[in-house]
Amino acid sequence: MKRIALMVASISLLLLCTSVWGGEKKDPDLVIVTGEHWTTASRDEKVAYLFGIGNMLEIEQAMQGKNPSKLIRNSSIVPVLIKGLSGLSTNKVREMLDQWYKKRPAQLKRSVIEVLYTEFALPNIGS
Repeated sequence: MKRIALMVASISLLLLCTSVWGGEKKDPDLVIVTGEHWTTASRDEKVAYLFGIGNMLEIEQAMQGKNPSKLIRNSSIVPVLIKGLSGLSTNKVREMLDQWYKKRPAQLKRSVIEVLYTEFALPNIGS
């Protein structure tokens, strides 16, 4: 029951962050969070976003089961993110993203999820 409550709270926070970051638009579509959003977000907004990503990964992994199909294994970002980011705390990932964008201001248009995947998770999974 606690897990469901945490998931609902995290999704609510993620939606709140999305509405704050996308508030200037009247378009109901979800905003893809980029470095521009990340670098202007508060610490709490960043943590809420990462909790939302973490919960999404947990839900996807649970739905895939212990033996996901070959199609899922070969096309999903979920296993890469889970394996590549395992052992890192939310605050550590937040700090890594803060530093990554700070050192690369020309990369602010790249989405946070892309940076998590290509810059942090992929290099950590070992081939």
